[in-house]
Amino acid sequence: MSLPAVAPDVVADAVAALPARLRAKLDQAIEKVPGWTVTATPDGAVVTVDEQVSVTLTVPVDAAGRAVCSCLLAPRCLHRTAVLAAAPVLDPSVPPSAVDPVPPATVASVPPSALAAGPPSAPAAVPPCAGAPVPPSAGAVDPPSAGAAGPAAVATPAERDADGPDPAPAERPVGAAELAAVELMADAVAGLLAHGLPGAGAVLQADLLRAVHQARAAGLPRLAAAGTRIVAQARAARRSAPDFRLAELADDVREALLVCHLLRAGPTDPAAARGVARRGYQPVGELRLYGLCVEPLSTRTGHVGAVTYLVDAHGTVWSVAQARPGDRDGAGHPANAPVDLGEARLSLRELSRSGILAAEAYASADRRLGHGRAVRAVRAEGRGWWAEPAAGLWREPPAEQAARWLAAGGAPVHERPAGHDLAFLDGVLGADQRGLLLHGPSGSGPVLVLAPQDDPMLPYVANARALAAHAAGHPVRLIGRFAGPRRVHGLALAADWLPQRYGGHVDLGVDRLQRADLPGAGPVAPAPPEPARPPLHLLTHQLRRVVAAGRVALLPDQDRDLRALRDAQLPTAAAALAALRRAGQGRERDVFGRLVGADPAALATAWLTAACYAASASAAATTAAWR
Repeated sequence: MSLPAVAPDVVADAVAALPARLRAKLDQAIEKVPGWTVTATPDGAVVTVDEQVSVTLTVPVDAAGRAVCSCLLAPRCLHRTAVLAAAPVLDPSVPPSAVDPVPPATVASVPPSALAAGPPSAPAAVPPCAGAPVPPSAGAVDPPSAGAAGPAAVATPAERDADGPDPAPAERPVGAAELAAVELMADAVAGLLAHGLPGAGAVLQADLLRAVHQARAAGLPRLAAAGTRIVAQARAARRSAPDFRLAELADDVREALLVCHLLRAGPTDPAAARGVARRGYQPVGELRLYGLCVEPLSTRTGHVGAVTYLVDAHGTVWSVAQARPGDRDGAGHPANAPVDLGEARLSLRELSRSGILAAEAYASADRRLGHGRAVRAVRAEGRGWWAEPAAGLWREPPAEQAARWLAAGGAPVHERPAGHDLAFLDGVLGADQRGLLLHGPSGSGPVLVLAPQDDPMLPYVANARALAAHAAGHPVRLIGRFAGPRRVHGLALAADWLPQRYGGHVDLGVDRLQRADLPGAGPVAPAPPEPARPPLHLLTHQLRRVVAAGRVALLPDQDRDLRALRDAQLPTAAAALAALRRAGQGRERDVFGRLVGADPAALATAWLTAACYAASASAAATTAAWR
């Protein structure tokens, strides 16, 4: 069994109480925790260190007295602190039984072609930063295709719960307690940028967790959520976990610093800067839903499962998710596990090909449906992708769909509506050295279809290769997930040549296509070469290097990148990178002429300025590519 979640202030207090000689050994002790035996008890769990020592955790572990060690040095002992520091972070706004799926965008993209191994010319787009610090090159204007996007306010949830007041009214100014929490978080994140992941040990993580606790206590859920994600990613990096994503960590660092900057500057919309705490499921009334597709998912808590997307009569996308502990072992795909929706007991795969009629449905703010016997629903007949209401999803131009994806990306993860990043595309299949392509009817250039995951237990890569080899030249209808400029992760596909046993469409992460199912490659026009894109990846790469290695990553070899950005007519990007380098390398002397350490706050400000520019410019370049 896994360790129960622990409140952030409990971890921070335990680390602070350790003697200096034990604190120096804490990181080595945390590495040993996975080898200790964890036994479930009616009240929580017992961690057996050896024959004489054990640590008892009582759920919920939200106070120091709920974590007890049997050794003589307790509670200021290494065993207790190591167990607490290795446990997941407790979020009081989430029910203990809730499973939070990892956004599929955080899973590595794997092209179906083994030859397509290089990085894209531009990073995957992320939403622009509203209210960010002014770039250091005032007055420098980049070309429209790569310049910063216009100001955009931070998104708030589209659907508020009907009951309960807003936890952070817009008219309330930023108070002293909130500013104190902001300073604590800003200092901790600045320390991460100064030292990088090698210095993000238990002590720095404890500083971040204390800042998370203060942010929650001050009513800043958006800042607390960003800090929690930073701690989770830092822990995953230090134990070399396969789910670590440096790009996701860099985005979380940018989010935390941006919120700190907004609250310090006195935001015009304090409620958006504070964020909204996660809320549970609320009644949404009667719903008539039709299945679209099913997708495998992974979770931050070590669960596996699947999520089914559905559409209602108005063209609104909803989702139903279910997960279970464990790994994919081939014993049965999670999409085939039964899910209870009132009287309708069917698997998520069956649900994607049928429908439900719910008289009393429950859903969260992000349109994720609740399931169980409390829901009053019955199974109903489904409709294919060419029938209404699903057909209306494909009538929306791809450029408008991409704009919807970029706009929703400015909100916290749990506030983004279901299906906000789904792409509904028509076209003809093709292939080249990059992998599987989809040629649109408008002749605007092909879309590269990537595999969302490279898990060998999932058929994503095999299906993409089979389609590229044996279905090129045939029209299809595709559901994907936006992954950058003219790139999508392929989730499901429908065509008139599919056998009837697939029920109208193929879920590329669940169904495995056979050679006999494919029509054979036909004539297809050669794909034009991929258009040149602004080299924003040079700036993004340097930003991620700082997160990974700290200020030591800002070496003189950046001169080549500066010249490349200037040659590409990106003077603002070059100025932001130059300012970042100066902030990281600049050191002053004290009154006695001795060198003093560089200012972490200055480095954090320069990093945030460059990161917000890169995000806005990438979003603008992505919008232009889809247009």
